Amino acid sequence: MPFADQKQYVQFTPLMHSEYERAVKKMRQELSQGRTYDHACDTLIDISQEIKNFIREDFLKIIIAEEHFGAGIAVADIALFLELPYEKVECARLALLNDMARETDFQLERQTKKIN
Repeated sequence: MPFADQKQYVQFTPLMHSEYERAVKKMRQELSQGRTYDHACDTLIDISQEIKNFIREDFLKIIIAEEHFGAGIAVADIALFLELPYEKVECARLALLNDMARETDFQLERQTKKIN
């Protein structure tokens, strides 16, 4: 299974974690300078394509978590700010909710096994 398709429970090596952290920081800098989301993603030239694809999807979820769920900004406004189609941002929002539901189920199952 390609790295980018492993949505949940990916074990990062220290090198992958470092690449991920640097990429997220770089993308935040690009966005803070008024660049589009696609432009920010295009600046990630020093990492593998698989990790780049994963970061591209994951960072959009991070923005949605921070700005939509954390700050109450509408999905449409996030899409305008990032210059992405509304449908893409809404799809990422739904994927984030699904990820959260899976994680909740996983944690509940773990807790249930510990009790029994």
